[in-house]
Amino acid sequence: MHHHIWRLHHFLSVAEHGSFHAAARMINVSQPALTKSIRLLEQDLGCALFVRLPGGVRLTDAGELFRHRAREIEAAWNASLVELKVQTKGLGGEMRIGGGPVYSAVYFPDMLADLRSNFPNLRISVSTGVGADLLPLLGRGDLRAYAGGVPTEVDGLGRDFITDILYHQENSLFVSHQHPLFDEPEITPKKLLDYPWLSLFSGGLANSKIDRYFAGHELPSPQLALESHSLQIALKMLVEHNFIACMPVPLAKSYSSLQLREIHLPGFHWSIPTGITYHKSSADFPPIRIMLKFLQTTTPFATR
Repeated sequence: MHHHIWRLHHFLSVAEHGSFHAAARMINVSQPALTKSIRLLEQDLGCALFVRLPGGVRLTDAGELFRHRAREIEAAWNASLVELKVQTKGLGGEMRIGGGPVYSAVYFPDMLADLRSNFPNLRISVSTGVGADLLPLLGRGDLRAYAGGVPTEVDGLGRDFITDILYHQENSLFVSHQHPLFDEPEITPKKLLDYPWLSLFSGGLANSKIDRYFAGHELPSPQLALESHSLQIALKMLVEHNFIACMPVPLAKSYSSLQLREIHLPGFHWSIPTGITYHKSSADFPPIRIMLKFLQTTTPFATR
């Protein structure tokens, strides 16, 4: 059985990298050994999985179908190994998860402490980023779960993944509590154009909402002076340099010492659904159940 699992891993690596040479280098096996492993797998299945091309390989129709199943099998195998280590001799194991910026900054620290208390020998690896970056890793099986914005059809995860929606994340405009805007008798959309804006975490959706809002008031879009993946930089620009940012409300409120202040513009408030997404093979995996239970009780307006 074990050599079959390795052949699945070899197959998925070749499929991902598009060549035997690149896959062999990435998974640290010799190219002849990798070629033999794929040939034996094709013999077992009775069909060709790859079309050999001058510059690499591409999947056959059978290969495309098999890749879908191979991911499920590999994920289930890995889940079984970790679960046995967690539940039997305390040998540990590793769980790789991903979190959106809000979940990582606001909810993950206490959640990780909770997981540690329940599974003291489990090593957890956390990747932080937007869904566009991390959901493909979830789809490939490189992450066990992702907590953040709910996937859409564009993300292409398919029906083998489960999303438990936890809450709708509100977004609003925030500035320093000492921002010059508060010296004005009234804050209007036009006055916001006098100050630089920053965009957090590749905020494509936020930027489009902002552009439509100002267009609806027959105004040009604000000056986007900074795009940042660094929350530390963004907060410093807000507090010290009079920037304006559209931010998730839970994130802004979690930094209470900075005293960020919300700008209330009629009609601007908007929200997105967020939750935890995982492969259905992980639904009964104990650390995932604990992770989900914790987030259900700590996120605001959770769907109980």
